[in-house]
Formats: sequence, structure tokens, C-alpha cells
Amino acid sequence: MIFALLVAVTTCCSAWFVTGPAQHRHIGFLFGLADTVLWLFAGMSAGKLFVVIVAAFCALCFARPFLRARLYSRLRRQHG
Repeated sequence: MIFALLVAVTTCCSAWFVTGPAQHRHIGFLFGLADTVLWLFAGMSAGKLFVVIVAAFCALCFARPFLRARLYSRLRRQHG
């Protein structure tokens, strides 16, 4: 019950912040990453491979803005 409530809260917070103003979207992506980690844990503990695959794809999608920012900062340092 507590785990389900935690998943529901992180999902709602993720959706709230991602669809909100641009300056709060990074908070939504962090909540999304936390949510996908919870789903990965749930899928692995239940032995459901499809849930793990979908959660891994979602983790990649939520991590993409952070990975892109890191890549751009590396490229700027090399060319600057």
C-alpha cells in the first residue's frame, strides 16, 4: 500500500512539473526518474520483464534532458 502510494505521488508530481512552466520542468524530470526507478524495482521484484523494459525506456526518456545538457557542456568546453 505504501509503495503504491509512493508510485502514485511521484507520477502525479512528475506530470505536474513536466507540464508546468519551463523553469520547473527539470523538477518534473527528476520526479520522472524517481518514478521509473520505483517501476523498475516493482517489475524486477514481480518478475515481469515487460514492466522492466517499459520502465527502462521511460528512464531513458526522463534522463534525456540531463544527458543532453551534459553532452552540450562537454562540447562547449572542448571548442571554447
